[in-house]
Amino acid sequence: MKHFLFLSIFILFFYCSYAQKEKISDYSNIITTKKVILKYQNNPADSLMIPIVSDKYPELKKALCDTNLFFGDRLTAVVQRYQTDETGITYFNYQIVYVNNDVISLKLYYEIMGAYPDDSQQWLTLNIHTGKAYPISKEINPDGLKWIYNTYRELLEKRITDDQSELNKDSVNNDHTDIYNDLKASADTLSSDELLGNYVFTDKGINFTTEVILPHAVRNFEPEREWFVPYSKLRPYILPNAIVLK
Repeated sequence: MKHFLFLSIFILFFYCSYAQKEKISDYSNIITTKKVILKYQNNPADSLMIPIVSDKYPELKKALCDTNLFFGDRLTAVVQRYQTDETGITYFNYQIVYVNNDVISLKLYYEIMGAYPDDSQQWLTLNIHTGKAYPISKEINPDGLKWIYNTYRELLEKRITDDQSELNKDSVNNDHTDIYNDLKASADTLSSDELLGNYVFTDKGINFTTEVILPHAVRNFEPEREWFVPYSKLRPYILPNAIVLK
């Protein structure tokens, strides 16, 4: 019995260690992380966690170079601006949410200090070999793309309408008619290209989102814009040559 228990524990430990290594090796051979400490008046405060792409993938390396990550600025410029007046990009990190042999999906997270503090995200789904954006139209047929667009529009409009009650509660002291109208207009004018170009794959489905439109002062009235679609709902629309959806 003791031998069986020991063997079971050993097998479990080996399996967990192997699974963990497999999980890490999913992308560590493609991207590793470099930490850059930001200093103001020689005091370390914030940091940038930068993806460093392996030389094996030169086009992906170009796609995730510093000028693409930092809106046209070189890393040195970002660091120097922080050192000068503690403004600009004050924090950066990323998360790999999906990867296979050909496609990688990442979320990029920013904190920015200008006239006021702000935060934002970029979602990227790229072809690992070309570094170019990988279009969802390579995975889902036109009927499926239409279903995604229409369903998201309806969902976003419902969220805006549901949130209107919160606006009304606050309308005793503030007129939020313009806020509601702006949100409604953003849903009414949403293009399919905007939605279908802003997504990431995950192990269980696809996350879509759209850009927030409200200014910082009233950002708390922005509706939830993320939408998760399980792969099971997309099966009727999968293209024969899809390399992610199965």
